[in-house]
Amino acid sequence: MHRSQTVRDWLHRRPGRVHLERLPAYSPMLNPVELVWSQLKRALKNQVFTSLESLQAAVLKEVNYLQADRKRIRCFFRKKEVAFFTD
Repeated sequence: MHRSQTVRDWLHRRPGRVHLERLPAYSPMLNPVELVWSQLKRALKNQVFTSLESLQAAVLKEVNYLQADRKRIRCFFRKKEVAFFTD
């Protein structure tokens, strides 16, 4: 959890609007970005990239695809283990 004075001040100006949850130091199963990495790896598996540029283009294509799919991104944050958002 962030403990800097800047973060404390920001939180103080927003009472009751943000809840910080203390997580274990290493907890990839609780981190929604790990779901993004998993999605990217699944999309890029079994492909051969002959240059860094072709790999970069493929990664950017998949990132743009994910970015456009807001429903899928919301699902990453609603996964039971993560549950950053609740309905």
